[in-house]
Amino acid sequence: MKLFLIFFLFLSILLPEENKKISINIYDYDKPEWWSKFNNNGLNFTQSNISFSYKNTFDNYELLINTHISNEKIIVGESYISLSVVDIYKIKFGRYYRDFSTYLNNNLSSGSMLIGINALPIPKIGLLAENQIKKYSKFKFTYGLAHSILDKNDIYNKSPYIHEKFVYLIKNDNNYEYGFGFVHEAMWGGSTYLNGEFPSSFNDFLKVIISADGDKVDGQPHANAIGNHLGIWDFYFIKKNKSDILKFYYQHFFEDTSGLRFANRLDGLWGFEYLDSSSGFNFLVEYLNTSNQDRDPPYVRENYYNHDEYTLGWSYKGYVIGNPFINNINNNPSKVIHAGISNNDLSNYKFKILLSKRVDTSNTLMYSVSIGKVFENFTTSFFINGMKSENIGLRILYDI
Repeated sequence: MKLFLIFFLFLSILLPEENKKISINIYDYDKPEWWSKFNNNGLNFTQSNISFSYKNTFDNYELLINTHISNEKIIVGESYISLSVVDIYKIKFGRYYRDFSTYLNNNLSSGSMLIGINALPIPKIGLLAENQIKKYSKFKFTYGLAHSILDKNDIYNKSPYIHEKFVYLIKNDNNYEYGFGFVHEAMWGGSTYLNGEFPSSFNDFLKVIISADGDKVDGQPHANAIGNHLGIWDFYFIKKNKSDILKFYYQHFFEDTSGLRFANRLDGLWGFEYLDSSSGFNFLVEYLNTSNQDRDPPYVRENYYNHDEYTLGWSYKGYVIGNPFINNINNNPSKVIHAGISNNDLSNYKFKILLSKRVDTSNTLMYSVSIGKVFENFTTSFFINGMKSENIGLRILYDI
């Protein structure tokens, strides 16, 4: 507590008065259940903790700071500076999640297929742009390029890098928005205690950008690209009325050439969301399917989020970077139904419910229920997260 008070006083002096929030989470349990462990920004707290959040937008830059304190440790959450530079471009650096799939509701969704809020955000620097097509004013391109670095640990004695790029074509037509995008992530470089150092020269980086094949290894049916590549074809549709918003989306996941050309059929995340902006009522339902991986010889052993050389797979600090229902160590194909409901009417009571079930196994229902009351400057909420047992806690959010 002393550590938090010193840290909070420092930030209070340094930052302007507006847009500061403090969250106090009170709970104590030995075994966290599903929604106590996952999609919590990589913070698997089993004891009470305090969080501080600050966000402000200025003329040409945006600043976000999130910190968490538990067991006398300060953990930096999503925190970044975004600077507007020449014309349509922005530079963004810090710890942050993604600038693609911006339609996805992180509060209710089971999680993005690529970068969700399951793990801590990775240190990253990126260049973003939005370009309106002059002759076709209803269309625009959004695109970005980023470079991030993972951590050293018991497996990696030299931190691997992540190359990221995306491009979207978006059409706005009165109350309708259509979006189609391509996102590519590639883990490369670094070294492991077991396999030694991986290719990390500038020429290797150029090969990573275009997913060029490396040398063919004896005994393998084909040459593999340098690094661990994965991505999505991203489709979404949004309809906006006076008070209602409807969303439909599909993230088609791929880890190799076969998935890139849809040989893994319709694997990925399907979703529908409804929002009544007048009342704050929000409903979301998703279907996650990973049952068609490893179907297209010679592209076999393509378990999602797994990799033979980068043995921790698509993870950061012990957490899957994407959707938590996909395991980064020994992924088994599965199908998941997920639903989320919330009411964000700030003048009344707030609630949030998450329900998830693997439909092809005998797993029990994974649920999270939160009920709270909004007062003038703070919100109190009581929550229960459960699967085989229950985790119970209290959350207090103070808006300074």
